[in-house]
Amino acid sequence: MEQPKITVFAYSEDKFKETTVKTIEEILKYKDYNVVWVNMEGLAYLQELKESFKFHEVTITSILRANTRARVSVLKDHIFLLLHQVYELKGGLKKERTAVFLKDNFVITIQERPGDVFNTIRKNIRHGEGIFRKKGADYLLFALLNAIVENYIPILENISSQMETLETKVLKGGDREVLRKIHGIRRRILFLRRTIFPLLEIFRRLRVEGKEFFTEETQRYLEELHEHVMEILDIIENHREMTNGLIDIYYSTLSMKTNDIIRILTVVSTIFIPLTFITGIYGMNFNTRISPYNMPELNWYYGYPATLLTMLIIALGMLYYFKKKGWL
Repeated sequence: MEQPKITVFAYSEDKFKETTVKTIEEILKYKDYNVVWVNMEGLAYLQELKESFKFHEVTITSILRANTRARVSVLKDHIFLLLHQVYELKGGLKKERTAVFLKDNFVITIQERPGDVFNTIRKNIRHGEGIFRKKGADYLLFALLNAIVENYIPILENISSQMETLETKVLKGGDREVLRKIHGIRRRILFLRRTIFPLLEIFRRLRVEGKEFFTEETQRYLEELHEHVMEILDIIENHREMTNGLIDIYYSTLSMKTNDIIRILTVVSTIFIPLTFITGIYGMNFNTRISPYNMPELNWYYGYPATLLTMLIIALGMLYYFKKKGWL
């Protein structure tokens, strides 16, 4: 079994250290740096982490529970957040829990498995780009939250692109496969909404209850992030309404097709009513030798062709009438 990985990014304005450690105790050697970012892949070190940093038992329990919703706990000497990173997979979306602790100059992120949305942050810290090395741990926490939120944008853009394609297919008369895809997109949109909506309350509580952990500048960043989440939720709501609209258009198109078929069948049936009447009369088989009134035209030399011609004229006349009325 692969050993869980602990990566340390320790930095100040004029120095930087990136390393991998095997125990929680080794992390404490870097506490003299301005900011120490510890990223843990796996949940193996939770108990050791709790004992070394004096984290509350409830926070550790929240990480271990499989179905815990996104949440925030603002405690006396540290902040705990449980968020969800969302990834696109073939045929759907997947979310992964990410726990974040902020205590003093330490920011600790805990992931269930390797892979995250923080590579841009790592690159900026590693190469001294941006303002990361000039800022404190509170700014790093904001940057991590912002990265999680920003990752939702390309997912929504991809959903929007798929919806435009499906809209074209629906207007051209899509089949059941198109409807299945629309429902799939709708499920993804609802999945994103359930994932993102708790962030509103999380960022509100960070700004209200966690003021002492953030500088005034970072508090403004958090306020902007809160507004950004509201904008994303508005986009999601618009997408949800669009999917409902596509479903309505699909069924409207299907109804129109059905009406067209019924109209054509009705026209055909209507045309055959007089024709059936005529054939019904001449199918009564009266004996013409008993009475001169028993269908004397049956003995006419051109009786059969004349009857067929009459039926053809009636059918063509009715077709012309229906066409003129716009029923065809």
